[in-house]
Amino acid sequence: MKYESISKKIDELQEEILKGIQESVAIDSVKGEPEEGAPYGKGPKAALEQALALGEKLGFRTKNVGNRAGWIEFGDGEEMVAVLGHLDVVPLGQGWKYPPLGGEIHDGILYGRGVADDKGPTIGAIYALKAIRELGLPMDRRIRVIFGTDEENGSSCVKHYIESGEEMPVAGFTPDAEYPCIFFEKGMSKFVIGKKKVEEGNVIRFQGGTAANVVTPKCTLTVKGNLEVEDMPGITVTRENGETRIDAEGCSAHGSTPQLGENAAIKLLEAVKNQEFSGDFQKMKDFILEMLGRETNGETLGICYQDEETGETTVNLGIVDYSDQGMELTLDIRYPKNGSASEIGEKVEQAAQKYGLEILEQEITPLLYVPKDSELIQKLMHVYHEMTGREEQPLAIGGGTYAKAFQNMVAFGPAFPGDPESIHQPNECISVEKLMESLKLEAAAMWELAKQ
Repeated sequence: MKYESISKKIDELQEEILKGIQESVAIDSVKGEPEEGAPYGKGPKAALEQALALGEKLGFRTKNVGNRAGWIEFGDGEEMVAVLGHLDVVPLGQGWKYPPLGGEIHDGILYGRGVADDKGPTIGAIYALKAIRELGLPMDRRIRVIFGTDEENGSSCVKHYIESGEEMPVAGFTPDAEYPCIFFEKGMSKFVIGKKKVEEGNVIRFQGGTAANVVTPKCTLTVKGNLEVEDMPGITVTRENGETRIDAEGCSAHGSTPQLGENAAIKLLEAVKNQEFSGDFQKMKDFILEMLGRETNGETLGICYQDEETGETTVNLGIVDYSDQGMELTLDIRYPKNGSASEIGEKVEQAAQKYGLEILEQEITPLLYVPKDSELIQKLMHVYHEMTGREEQPLAIGGGTYAKAFQNMVAFGPAFPGDPESIHQPNECISVEKLMESLKLEAAAMWELAKQ
């Protein structure tokens, strides 16, 4: 096999690799309060310093980029290719079977916050570079492993890397998603729609949702007086103290796949659709029911783009909030490669204005599209097919990854098709066997990209 020497070397390094990952997992690198020299708090800085120290110990060139990002590098050549990973993690949370900072191995499974997302693959990439060096594999380009420390909270770390004038890779991948590789990530437009000052009426509070990119799982409406409510599954009505309270239970789903959930806010408003409300709440209700309703592809808004290769538009209503202090609702809109962020902005604004609402905030994240016949995709897919014998093809997704940070970069691993998902959950884990298989793919891909 073409990559047999790489696989053998990774196997030889397994004990050393696991120790390096465990040392990183032991650091609580959840974003904290900024301090001098630690813009994301003590934990992320400590994780950054640990990775840089490891790179230095192994004899690589290293650099700390403003205590926000860092890199280790090996090789010669005018051009550089990169692996981009992150060392920050989401909060540890409750309900762990094994210590979240323990990095313990039980029955061949490595447990701990970050073992899959993304300390395991990132620290593993440093050892993949060691394997390439020790094997003396021929390279035309330098290989750099770049690690950020703010991916979970907006990726300002990589923005700082770029704004600091650091070298841009000519190609690369982030091991922060799934195999075989992701050639397309939908563009995203997020809106906060509403009014800062409202005309009050008989509605006391309307509230639901946890985040813009999550289908509203629960929602509550509290109204003065006695309100008629349609009898529907998942709707609970309580009447006391001259008020009517309605609670709606939906089904959560990620904002990139809203069709897989049931929106509690929309369900609740459907239960009171025949009621007229005084004040500005009526405008909010009409906008949600008439412009969104149960559809999740933006057809009524006039933004239903469809593309055979990269899917269709999705629209998610995430957070709703109405009180005498103002009213807001969030829309998370994701679109395929034939979509237009500017047209989406215009259509949403027109719809909002029709109901007397305003665009209070707007955030645009461009789409990522690397053609399937590009050199980058072809090389990654060659490595995947050659080393695994599997036949899966490149993926188009609605979510976003770290790959959007650079041009000519895509997500590649570490999860294999069909693997159980545990990232961001209690008992985050990865099988040692699958982790090693993934690092063999990483090393082979790094070497392939370093050859012209």
